[in-house]
Amino acid sequence: MNKRLALPLALMAVFGMAGCTAGSGDAGGGTPELLIWVDSVREPAAKAYQESVKGDVDVTVEVIDTAELLTKISLFNTTGSGWPDVVFAGGPNDVAILADPSNGYAANLSETVDESVFKSYDGANDWCLIDGDYYCLKNDLAQSVLWYDAVVFEELGLTVPTTMEEFATEAMKLEGTGYVAGAIGDQNYYASYLWPSGCPMAAADDSTTVRIDPDAEECTRVADLVQPLVDAGVLDTRSSFDAGFLADVAQAGKVAMTFGPSWFGEFVLRPESSWAIPEGHVAAAPMPIWDGNDQAYSGEWGGGIWMASSHSKFPDAAADAVTYLATDPELLADSVTFPGSGPAFEAWAERVGSDPYYASSPVPAMVQQATLINPSEKPVRYDIQGQVGAVLQTEINAGTPVAEATRKFQESLIQLAPGSGYKVTQ
Repeated sequence: MNKRLALPLALMAVFGMAGCTAGSGDAGGGTPELLIWVDSVREPAAKAYQESVKGDVDVTVEVIDTAELLTKISLFNTTGSGWPDVVFAGGPNDVAILADPSNGYAANLSETVDESVFKSYDGANDWCLIDGDYYCLKNDLAQSVLWYDAVVFEELGLTVPTTMEEFATEAMKLEGTGYVAGAIGDQNYYASYLWPSGCPMAAADDSTTVRIDPDAEECTRVADLVQPLVDAGVLDTRSSFDAGFLADVAQAGKVAMTFGPSWFGEFVLRPESSWAIPEGHVAAAPMPIWDGNDQAYSGEWGGGIWMASSHSKFPDAAADAVTYLATDPELLADSVTFPGSGPAFEAWAERVGSDPYYASSPVPAMVQQATLINPSEKPVRYDIQGQVGAVLQTEINAGTPVAEATRKFQESLIQLAPGSGYKVTQ
């Protein structure tokens, strides 16, 4: 059994409580007061926390556009006041910026959160580990898996691929059938193809050096595999959320398989307003392995994080809030995303794994990939996600050859990284 599914019962008791701190006590005195910033999706969770500590902690919840989080924190750094005590960041890369000494917003959670909390993640919180200390807690993982339509696979005689060469072979069998093997015109190409392959885009050796190499085999082999599939019409160059793709392909039941994050099943494939794939069709398999890799790695499309402020007058209360919001099993059981912490994951997996919507439980594939997110990518201080949208996605949508689009994307990162204090190596 995967060790994520066999956590000690003692940890369940730890996560059933909001108080999990190991700090020296809040310096503010009196009733702790916390300001929590969240996006609209996480607002119900923050409200639940607010209710759970009513009378003990005075909590104010504000909904913000998380795309503006860095700008707002920078302003408060300039004015010297106004920082929220706890924030949810939809962009996991934000931790690299907010934990950097030049910014200094993110509190060192290793000083205030019990070690058992970090252990419960079984490595899934390593993204938040910077220079030996944790500066955030993962709300969820967004590891890529292979989603496929079990009914279509049976009808077309397709085989679930275990290597990327097999993926290409099975995808090419779709030529002329009207079916596709997914869409690459969004962050899915970055998260489900380039990152799993190990293409150097944010391969940070340390806080001052990063490898970005357009000529690396781990990059060029992706384009070499993908371009023939695009040319054959079995990989769509639109976004998975494009209205035309939804109407022409997804809602017409013409997606035989697609790579996608663990949240695709609940958030993309299932809803009537999205792909609307009917009950009994959807299944998930582990990622196929790239030739030369030692593991069948995933990338991540998302995976939000919770951070506490180093400026909070109530650091222990802020740490308790972060712990509750990121790890409480009851809170996260009904989430559409795969919880990062073990106890919360177990509650979530019980619901999703037994859901008759799925042709077979997607949980085993997600569990397998949860500890196989390719570690070649690290949190960096430059806006890699912004460049995915502004350059990589834009070029692919416009019909630019995949190799050229990938090169333009990486060249934009090479131009961007030095401004954030990195020396670029190739």
